[in-house]
Amino acid sequence: MADYKLVFHINENDRWPFTLRSVRNFVRAHHGNKAVVVANGGAVRSFSQLEADPNRMARIRGLEAEGVDFVVCEVALKERQVKTELIPDYVRAVEAGIVEIAKLQSEGYGYVKA
Repeated sequence: MADYKLVFHINENDRWPFTLRSVRNFVRAHHGNKAVVVANGGAVRSFSQLEADPNRMARIRGLEAEGVDFVVCEVALKERQVKTELIPDYVRAVEAGIVEIAKLQSEGYGYVKA
C-alpha cells in the first residue's frame, strides 16, 4: 500500500470530534500515512481556557504522539482573542492557516475539509 499525505482543514469548533476520528482512522489505516491538521476560524476556540475540553485535548495530544502535526492560525487566534500562551507546545502556530494549507498542498498533501 502506498503512503498517503493529507491535510485536514478544520474551521468550526463543533467539527473536532469528527475531525479527530477521521485523522485517527487515516493514520492507523497504514503506518506510512502522514497527516497535518490545520485549525483556523472558530476551531481555534478549543485552545481557549474557557472552551478547552480536556478529553479533546488528550485526543489531540495522543494523535500528536502518533506523528500527526497540529497547526493553528495566528490570525484566527487574534480575531477570537485566544492568547497564544494557551496553545500547547505540541501545536505549531503559523501566521495564516490558509497559507499553510496551500504550502502543504504544493508539497503533495491531499486536502480534506473536515
